[in-house]
Amino acid sequence: MAADNLYNETDLFNKVAMGDEKAFKTIFDSYWSQVYGTSLHLTKKPELARDLSQDIFVKLWENREKLTGIANPSSYLYTLSRNLVIDTLRKKVFNASNIDFLVEYFQSENDSPQEKAEYRELDQLLKRAVDSLQGNLKEVFVLSRYEGLTHDQIASRMGITAISSKTYIVRALRKIRIFMEEHADGHILLLLLALLMKS
Repeated sequence: MAADNLYNETDLFNKVAMGDEKAFKTIFDSYWSQVYGTSLHLTKKPELARDLSQDIFVKLWENREKLTGIANPSSYLYTLSRNLVIDTLRKKVFNASNIDFLVEYFQSENDSPQEKAEYRELDQLLKRAVDSLQGNLKEVFVLSRYEGLTHDQIASRMGITAISSKTYIVRALRKIRIFMEEHADGHILLLLLALLMKS
């Protein structure tokens, strides 16, 4: 570590824990490359990686009282970086438009078997999320997204209003997003991010 020779890494973290801004700047300068490299490796997007790296150091400063006695600062920063990036990706990638994209992608016949195999875990997670829906939520979602029916057609078939159909879709997408957020590990998030970047 290219830090001030007066302190070892643990001393620097202890000083930051006491609010020493000079020690924090030394850590920032010394560890920026590592934190940015971790963020870039996980996101594959330089601008997002830069933003996340800044957020990581902000979080480090805001929670500085937890830094006392950290035995391996490099490992601590790696874990902090990885967790923040994964949490951010989880929030970014699981939204309604991306869920719709996934449904269409896995129904498409245009993709090669190899491409389908690469994303099998993601496909299985999506199917589990849809299977977790109950009653009308699941029925409306399947009719809309898998069978391609309009809200008017769904309303006619199920004996509900078109507005109810739209409401069920919004609720179904929200439940699918929550299910996938809760059950996706870092590997799944990276698969989804890669797929969205490819599209």
